[in-house]
Amino acid sequence: MPLRLVKKMKNQTFNTQEYIKQTSLLLKLKINQEYEPGVIKNFESITTIAEIINNFPLPEEIEISPIFEP
Repeated sequence: MPLRLVKKMKNQTFNTQEYIKQTSLLLKLKINQEYEPGVIKNFESITTIAEIINNFPLPEEIEISPIFEP
């Protein structure tokens, strides 16, 4: 089921401004109007980076490492 949800979401556009508005209401976090454009710009950058990472293909046989070793 989660895979179907992801596929469905790929066809939708992400409204950064609305997301910030709704999330700040849920968190009861006041964002001053003077900072709002910067917050929106940062979230748009984060969204772009996340799309690159989420679209990186991984083979099915890959396993999660329980210990991080640089």
